[in-house]
Amino acid sequence: MGIAAPIDATNARPLDPVRPGSTNGSSKLLGLEILRFFAALAVLLYHYRHFAHMVGVRSVLRTDVPFYSVFWPLYEYGQYGVQLFWGISGYIFFWKYGRPVHDRQVGAADFFWLRFSRLYPLHLATLALVIALQAAHRNLVGSDFIYPAQNATFLIRQLFLATDWGPPQPFSFNGPIWSISAEVAVYAGFFLLLRKLAPTVKLCLGVVLAALILQLAGLDWVSIGCASYFFAGGIAALAPQRLHRAAGLALAGIVVVGLATGILGDRATLPMILLIAVPCLLLVASREWRALDRYAGPIQAAGNLTYSSYLLHFPLQLMLAIAVARGVVEVDLASPALLAAYLATTLVVAAISYRAFELPAQDWIRRRTLARRL
Repeated sequence: MGIAAPIDATNARPLDPVRPGSTNGSSKLLGLEILRFFAALAVLLYHYRHFAHMVGVRSVLRTDVPFYSVFWPLYEYGQYGVQLFWGISGYIFFWKYGRPVHDRQVGAADFFWLRFSRLYPLHLATLALVIALQAAHRNLVGSDFIYPAQNATFLIRQLFLATDWGPPQPFSFNGPIWSISAEVAVYAGFFLLLRKLAPTVKLCLGVVLAALILQLAGLDWVSIGCASYFFAGGIAALAPQRLHRAAGLALAGIVVVGLATGILGDRATLPMILLIAVPCLLLVASREWRALDRYAGPIQAAGNLTYSSYLLHFPLQLMLAIAVARGVVEVDLASPALLAAYLATTLVVAAISYRAFELPAQDWIRRRTLARRL
């Protein structure tokens, strides 16, 4: 598992490791594709609460939102899907880039353009869209929707994906970008570290422990928290696959003890529990699931929607907030139809964005920056 897959200019992306039709480790990664789609769904459901801030919408009890009795863990704790994203990203980076970066098969410029081409086009497009939509919302109701979008300093940091490289900052513009910003800082640290040190479980453990020590010392930077989960994902990628049974037992034990003691509902301890649970979950999910091979196409297609849905769901919510403020539509927060429309619209738009915009933009950038080297 320590040897990464061959790197090429079209196939190396952080959270969509294998394109549909590829046989290069696809069975092994289908479980991760399912996990990252679930993580994206968790974030979408958690942010359903944004609709309560629309002007003119009748408020409802938290327990009255659609299917709360079934989805309450996602409604209440869905923000922790981000930590799962970070762990999956760490797994993929160590699996795909770890050895090639250390062996200098992938240079700094190549690594930068691979990341830039995957992340930046949609980031820039959604940032511009949010700026325009927030201006329309301000003209209607006199204020921004959810996230402030008028601070020039925050805008510059957003442009460079640098909002959360240091001390915590207020959410702004396309708010969910905060987790991507922290991950970009970790990408740089990953590359610099792997240039000097071989990818090993000991290295990952060392980084996780160092990140924990820094956080306990009061350095509560998002990028440091991201590093802990990212390198925890690296542990899962580099650990012997035969440990998946032990990881499954450990995961079951965490769930049983957590439910028995109630600590799973304690937001103060949940991040620490997740730091242990995430690599166990990734080790189990990344085993060979041959039964999933027949569904490889749909599973990979669903996994490919995660980045798009993550960055697009807030602009779509903002569009609905404008429509409601103008009196074009009326919404009922307790209506299952609203939830279904929100999820379906987000996923459909994400699919269109991925195929019609992200992949073409990514390939265009890579053809002009990587073709001569990779």
